[in-house]
Order: sequence, then structure tokens, then C-alpha cells
Amino acid sequence: MPSVIVAWKGSCRDARTRTRLLGHLHRLAMQSDDYLRSRQPERPAVLNLVSEQCGAGLRPRANIETIDRPISDRVLVSSFISASPGALVESAREAGLAVIQRLESRHAPLIAIDRARIAGLDFKLFDPRGLYPGEDRMSFVFLECPELPFLDGRLVEIASVEDCPRGENETLPSATAYLVCPTIHLRYFLEDWTDCLFSWVKFFFVGDLWWHRSEEMQGYADYRGVFQELQAARGGEEAEEASFDAVLGTFGQHVEHWIGEVEAQVRSERG
Repeated sequence: MPSVIVAWKGSCRDARTRTRLLGHLHRLAMQSDDYLRSRQPERPAVLNLVSEQCGAGLRPRANIETIDRPISDRVLVSSFISASPGALVESAREAGLAVIQRLESRHAPLIAIDRARIAGLDFKLFDPRGLYPGEDRMSFVFLECPELPFLDGRLVEIASVEDCPRGENETLPSATAYLVCPTIHLRYFLEDWTDCLFSWVKFFFVGDLWWHRSEEMQGYADYRGVFQELQAARGGEEAEEASFDAVLGTFGQHVEHWIGEVEAQVRSERG
């Protein structure tokens, strides 16, 4: 079974709703950070080699980054932050923004804006195998630009301008920031769990949230039914809290299982 890139997109313009969501997600980030700091098992030699090779040259980052800052000058925004990139590009043109078309269709058109604010949470998701350094983070960072409602409140990931893909002989304008669609690279570990997490986010906070794993919004119909029943029985706030407790509990169960798998590989390697 191959690895998967999970992508998610959505928008939330209400500051109070975002604050409530980020409060919950910070608990997940702290739980992941605790595993990274205190429960990282010894890895088999092959996993160490893969991790070192994939992580070569990456800049050090904190396990948890809390972001709240303005960005200005030229900011390039990938139109792929929307589930309907074409519609986003059309809205940008109608607003008089510069749209940078790409030489290769697989590269998203870029929307240039002069200023905005980014606020939210970006954190490293614990994986005892360490397979995908730099691709193992979850971004719940929101773009704030009230004067551009088609962009305001959208989920983004802050990428390096130097990493902006470009076609052969393609020259892009300089920029101070590059905002893309959030993604994470997974293999076996936590794949199903992401459906549970994103279903929870969509049901309680970000109604237009869209994600893709092996299918679009996989599992949401089933999780929605569970959340609806819980909400009817216990009320909105209690259902929100109790269901997120279950998300955290399931995360811990998956982590403990895979720590055991890695430790078993080390024992087998030693004979």
C-alpha cells in the first residue's frame, strides 16, 4: 500500500469560532509534543537512515508554532487553497488582483496580495518511525484579509518562497510569503484517524471543510451521524468536547500501537 498525501481546505471567518477550534487543537499539539519529547522509541537502522536522508537540509522548527502576525509587500497565494481553484481565481480577477498563470497546468495559478494577517497553529504530528521530516506537520493557520472576503478566513500552510514550484524557464516575481494548501504525508499510521479528526472539525467548526485522502471526505457521512446523535443527547458544547476527547484518545491508541511496532522491529534487528 503506497503512502498518501492528505490535503484539507476550508474557511472560517468568525474569530470566536476559530479561537474555540484552535483551543481544542492545541491539546492535540501538546499531546503530540509530549510523545516527541519523551516517548520517541529507538528506531531500526533503516528508519534512522530514511529519516536522516529526508530531513537533510531542513531548517529546525519548533514542534508547536503559534502564529499571529501580519504579512505585507507581495504575498503569493496558491489558488489550490480552494476546493474550486477556478472560482477563486475569477474572484481575484474581479477584485483587481494580479493572477499569475503558470507554464504547467499542474502548478496552481497564484494570486498576489499586498497585505494580510495569518493566525493559527502549525504543529508536528508524532510518528515514531520519522518517515517524512518536513511533511509531518498539520497546519490550521487562517488567512485574515476582511477586505477580500473570498480569501478571508481560509486555511493555509506557510511554505518557503524558495520552494514555490516552477516550470522550466519560468520566472516568478519575488515575494515575502507563499501560502499553500495544507497537507501531511502519511503511510499506514493515522490515515483513518485523520478522517475522524477532519470530520469533527467540519461538523463543529468549518462547515465547508474539504479533505482528500484516498477519497474526498472519506468517512464523514458516518461520523456526522454519530456527532448528530451526541449533540442531540448532550447539547452542542458538551458534544463538541466529548467527541474531541475521543479524537485524542484514538490518537493515543494509534501512537502506542506503533511505538510497540517500532520497538518490535528493533528487537528483531538485534536478533
